[in-house]
Amino acid sequence: MITNSFFKKFFILLFSTIHILILFINSSLALQEVKIIKMVDDKIITNIDISKEYDYLIALNNDLRKIKKTEALKIAEESLLREKIKLNEIEKFLSIEDFDDTNLVNKIVVDFYKKLNLTDLQKFKSYLSEFDLSLKEVEKKIKIEILWNQLISSKFSSQIDINIPKLEKKIKEENLNIQDFIEYDLSEIVFQTSSQKEFNTKLNEVLSSIEKDGFNISANRFSISSTSKFGGKIGKVKDSQLSQIIKNELKKIEIGEFTKPIKVANGFLILFINNKEKISQKTNEKEILTKMIEYERNKQFEKFSQIYYNKVKLNTMINEN
Repeated sequence: MITNSFFKKFFILLFSTIHILILFINSSLALQEVKIIKMVDDKIITNIDISKEYDYLIALNNDLRKIKKTEALKIAEESLLREKIKLNEIEKFLSIEDFDDTNLVNKIVVDFYKKLNLTDLQKFKSYLSEFDLSLKEVEKKIKIEILWNQLISSKFSSQIDINIPKLEKKIKEENLNIQDFIEYDLSEIVFQTSSQKEFNTKLNEVLSSIEKDGFNISANRFSISSTSKFGGKIGKVKDSQLSQIIKNELKKIEIGEFTKPIKVANGFLILFINNKEKISQKTNEKEILTKMIEYERNKQFEKFSQIYYNKVKLNTMINEN
């Protein structure tokens, strides 16, 4: 008697075969031996997929070239695993094919190439071609992240709690609209542990990696934050947007240095100062409040995103070949 389990295995094998055949159609890949590295539920990850992800991560963070390729490929494999896990969960509720918010995708594309110090879309396309990547491939990855964020928002938006009166009070009491302020250019590593012993081990690994390969590569290697693909780069943040604990830690270090681990809601945070600048100007209170609300919302959103991802990963069948 043929069971449902038989049909499921048959279709997974069929889809896997089709995926590999499609890869072989591409003449640039035809000379490579294709191997299935992982099965993530009904999706496969091949060595070709990992090589492509490696190119993508290198394009976003050239510092990855500084480490052994085998190590960088391992980072790419983990990155691709996270994407497949997210995609499997997204497809239970949403469809990438139905996604049509081109304005949002275009906005994120602009953010991407600005982070790479490129000035326009054509230069970005040309840059991607150097890594055998197309804009369409990057846009697909952006869509996955947008749909994941929409999924998280639908599940947790009611739990995001921002104390606006408290922020308004902070603006008035600290005269944030007229005070001199420091604008930091920051990068981050966020990591999680389940025990003090694991924390000590992980921290030693992170610190050793920073000393050996630098902060950007270490962010790719260890950070669970969405900024990891850009080597942990957050960008410019005004000190008024930061919590007092984080401000206190940043005051202890200079440009080119990083903080000790700071306990945050979704784990531990290490911040690196790429640059900082003292700015003196009068700013509209509403503008300050808007940016503070956005920063707080993003912080809470990131926490819920990681909690949900961890839960989904636990319930995902991952098989290694």
